[in-house]
Amino acid sequence: MRLLVIAAACAVLAGCAASKQEVVARLGDQYIGQNIDTLVVKFGPPTSMFKMNSGQSSYVWQLSAVTDIETDRGWGTASTRYCKVSVITSPTGVVQQLNTEDSNAGYGLGGVVGMYGSICGQRLGMRPQG
Repeated sequence: MRLLVIAAACAVLAGCAASKQEVVARLGDQYIGQNIDTLVVKFGPPTSMFKMNSGQSSYVWQLSAVTDIETDRGWGTASTRYCKVSVITSPTGVVQQLNTEDSNAGYGLGGVVGMYGSICGQRLGMRPQG
């Protein structure tokens, strides 16, 4: 019952967290053109880093990964919700591209249509603008 009330409140408020597109746009506005060190200060060391032949570097931060397991009378489902931030930098370490990859933040029809926002939006505390 409590979960239903929370879901209804989120629907009324047009989502509890920003959408994937909003998160990418806001992070891009903040960090594209900045040195990669600003992201390291914000998120900590990257989960992975790869130096490309072009001299550019690729960085990935795994900010959140949670596996939910729901069971009922011997049947169960498992789903993993995650947030990754991927960045491409110039040879001098300036952020040129930024993207996020995440799973939906909710279950059921509301989750399918993105009504609850993105996991990255939740993890970064970004509310929808509007």
